[in-house]
Amino acid sequence: MKFSTIPYADAALLLSLLLAPLPATALFDCKRIVSDGKLFNLEGLKGPHSVVTSQIEGGLMHNTTYTVDICAPLKKKGKGEQCKNPTRVCAIRRLIKGDTVDEIDGVTNFAGELGPYGGGPLDPEVWRLSKVEPESEKKGLRIVLKGGFGDTESHVRRKKQTVIDFVCNKDLDGTEGEYDSEDKYEARAEDDKNEDQDNKDGNDENAPPKEVQLGIEKNPSLVFDGYSPSKDDEKLDVLHLTWSSKYVCESKADDGSGGNGDEDDGAQKPGSHWGAFTWIVILVFLGTAAYLIFGSWLNYNRYGARGWDLLPHGDTIRDIPYLLKDWARRVLNTVQGSGSRGGYSAV
Repeated sequence: MKFSTIPYADAALLLSLLLAPLPATALFDCKRIVSDGKLFNLEGLKGPHSVVTSQIEGGLMHNTTYTVDICAPLKKKGKGEQCKNPTRVCAIRRLIKGDTVDEIDGVTNFAGELGPYGGGPLDPEVWRLSKVEPESEKKGLRIVLKGGFGDTESHVRRKKQTVIDFVCNKDLDGTEGEYDSEDKYEARAEDDKNEDQDNKDGNDENAPPKEVQLGIEKNPSLVFDGYSPSKDDEKLDVLHLTWSSKYVCESKADDGSGGNGDEDDGAQKPGSHWGAFTWIVILVFLGTAAYLIFGSWLNYNRYGARGWDLLPHGDTIRDIPYLLKDWARRVLNTVQGSGSRGGYSAV
């Protein structure tokens, strides 16, 4: 039987693949979001969640549905215009023509692994709210999801990203008061329309019309904060959302204050339970792989070894099945011997 040899170039390539860093999307697991030594599990917020806003431009009403899934790319039901498959945050804008008639006026990919489609990588960023907004005394996380893109009416490509502030609220699951995105046509009274016009800043005639969230009277957990160009990047537009939920509350047991951990179960210590065991398995695997590859390369170049002789301690490895078989036989004999009853022996 012949075995293929492992040249140095192939061995080095295999080792580099084993040690290559994982892509950002693979590292962004909603069940294991780590920030400042805290582990947060946001799996309870998985699936699509939407906010719907209304805006009047040029005397015409537009409704925009912003849909977010922090755990997986969005997948729209049915046919029609939709965001690209890797999108995590999608906006569908509709021109309202009547109580039951509308037409899609635009689809925007706000965040996702959208490099192949003209956008960029998801490249998530996670911050503690206590660090980015210490004056607000809010507890929770700020997650920035990137990679989005959109074109203006003059066909100018602009970058998009989404900033979600996950705020601790022990009394909210995170799905309360969510607006039914299928019911997209909430008519507004004439008084509301006139009020929008009166509330415009008189010093800025070019200010965009106000975008108002629908169903806000239900006190939803997911709230639209605004959509505007970034102050730091003139080519970037940012969608701001606030999401209140118990899943980002921190337990006293995690910060060393000696509490009983009853505040909530959102935050946990990273590296505990399966986390530490997983890292041990990964390190053992990588160490074993590196040892075998380097030993095979050394035997190949120094001794011209082939087949089983390539492997370091190849004789021992070949003997492993026989050693195991002999060990099993010894154990079986020991068990059978201990199970026999004592008696008289012939003299």
